[in-house]
Amino acid sequence: MPGLPNYSAVVIYLIKFAAGVALAWVYKEYYTDRSTADMYKLFDDSKFMYEALSDKPADFFKMVIGLDNNSPYFDQYYLKMNNWYRPYDVETGIYNDTRTLIRLNAFVRIFSFGVYSVHILVWCLFSMLGLSLVYRTFYRFLPEYSYLLAGSVFLLPSVLCWGSGVLKEGVVLLLMGVFISALFRWTLVHFKWKYPLMIAISIFGFYLLKVYILIALIPGSLAFVSSRLWGFKRVRSLFVGSLIIFGLAGCFIQYVIPPINLLELIAFKQQAILRLAYYTDSGSVLDINPLEPNVFSMLRNTPEALFNAAFRPSLIDATNMLQWMAAIENAFILLCFILSIGLYKPQQDSVKRAAAWFCLSFVFLLFLIMGLSTPILGTLVRFRMPALPFMFIAFMLFSDLPRLIALKNELLNNEK
Repeated sequence: MPGLPNYSAVVIYLIKFAAGVALAWVYKEYYTDRSTADMYKLFDDSKFMYEALSDKPADFFKMVIGLDNNSPYFDQYYLKMNNWYRPYDVETGIYNDTRTLIRLNAFVRIFSFGVYSVHILVWCLFSMLGLSLVYRTFYRFLPEYSYLLAGSVFLLPSVLCWGSGVLKEGVVLLLMGVFISALFRWTLVHFKWKYPLMIAISIFGFYLLKVYILIALIPGSLAFVSSRLWGFKRVRSLFVGSLIIFGLAGCFIQYVIPPINLLELIAFKQQAILRLAYYTDSGSVLDINPLEPNVFSMLRNTPEALFNAAFRPSLIDATNMLQWMAAIENAFILLCFILSIGLYKPQQDSVKRAAAWFCLSFVFLLFLIMGLSTPILGTLVRFRMPALPFMFIAFMLFSDLPRLIALKNELLNNEK
């Protein structure tokens, strides 16, 4: 990777694998019911799909591809699983991401032979590739701070933890890396036909796994492309305007296209997660107002949603090891937020300014969607994780980093 030693990719990959193994151990020790433990439940369910490969290979490939997916014939496999049909799900018309992960695990079993550590290696590879693309994309804006950028992209505790397990997040990071790398190269370098193809593939992947990540990316992407193609100078106004227009479109699109109702989708997502919390007896449910699928309810809950997504669990909330790790990370985020305000420096370079506002737009929207729809602290920490590298990249692009380094050196010299 540019700006880093030749061995850096290997070292980071090994660190990620160690984090994935550690997370698997935590789940094994503290979440003993594998049928409800996120790290294991989809992997275990994939065994029943994989077993069809030896007896009825046509059934296996049809299930993996999703061909004739709703046929009662395949219930002979699906009814053995704990998570193909889930009693707490709400039907929203959005593709079931849980089933996608079961299929992916079943496919990986072809060469893993059911060895769980091989799945960790594969998922670490997914996230490593995606994060490497993010690093390379923003390295062009911060070449002199490559180590700080690498730490912000690869080594944040939440990214290491949730991005290294056999979870949806590892694949999501890969899709994000592909999408952002193609978008920025298409806009800033030159056009190649592979870039729209990469974007199309990643959009399809988001649809299968986590469509709200795509929703959070759209306004910033449109504003970034517009700022570069048409040379808008007032970058901040362009991004804020894009967010406002997108927000209004999201609120009222159901009146134009009735099948699409984003407000209803967010409210249903909250209901589904609350059902999951009560079904699994979760101990970290937030006391928040239930969402209704209308504008007033969303606006009323927005300040609390943003605060919860950015800073909770706090050191006061933490009750177990994973929550303590997240609380310490949130304390660090709060410190960096305060430092970035104190070290704020207007970005003079229009391209860097547009890149920073792209990051802020994505962070704001993902935090808002997650804060509104996710009332469980542990789940909230996981689901907001993809935004964290972009938050720190925005901090870097809008901060006087030479001044920060000078302050650090001064403090170190005073200690000596």
